Amino acid sequence: MKQFGAVVDFLMYNALKHKHTIFRVVDEVNYVMKITPKDRINFSMVAIKKHSGILAILLVFIAMGILLIYIATKIEEPIALYGFGGFVLVFSLFAFFYTIPSSFLYYYEQEVTKKYGSYALANIIHKEIEDHSYQETIDNRVDYIEEFHYILTYSFEYNGMRYENSFHVASKICFQALSVGAAIPIKFLRTNPKKSSVRRVKLSKELGMKKEQCL
Repeated sequence: MKQFGAVVDFLMYNALKHKHTIFRVVDEVNYVMKITPKDRINFSMVAIKKHSGILAILLVFIAMGILLIYIATKIEEPIALYGFGGFVLVFSLFAFFYTIPSSFLYYYEQEVTKKYGSYALANIIHKEIEDHSYQETIDNRVDYIEEFHYILTYSFEYNGMRYENSFHVASKICFQALSVGAAIPIKFLRTNPKKSSVRRVKLSKELGMKKEQCL
């Protein structure tokens, strides 16, 4: 039990430390960009909505862990139930405090870039297709499901420095229309040029495609 307690302390310490680091970055972004309270709320709501599914699942597991521990207090031989309940609770909390904040920051900064970012042109420097196709067995029938991820890497310069980022498109047509060296419209944060995003609506218009094809 002492070893289990040590593991719990280690996991929760690192998770909480990670959470504080992430939200300190959010505070720095808000301060440097002078983001209004209204925009902070709006950006946070968008980021939270992106995680509504996983948040619901984690909350269910957290409640389950608490319930199992509570039940363990009411039975004569509670050790196994304590252990299982504690395991579910600790790892649910670890996932909640360690993975959610970094993902929250990603979507928060995307919203900041959309509204406060500066316009620029970048150039495609690399194209890659990742094959995630797989077989699916239903009864005695085996189906081959094709799934490809179309990834493009671009670069741009700001204040004499070169920055790179990647994005993916769902459509093969859009992927094929963007050749290496092609110029694409982007937005980036002047306070942190590593944070950039492709202006997909403008890109689709320039390519003469529907917006959905370049998402």
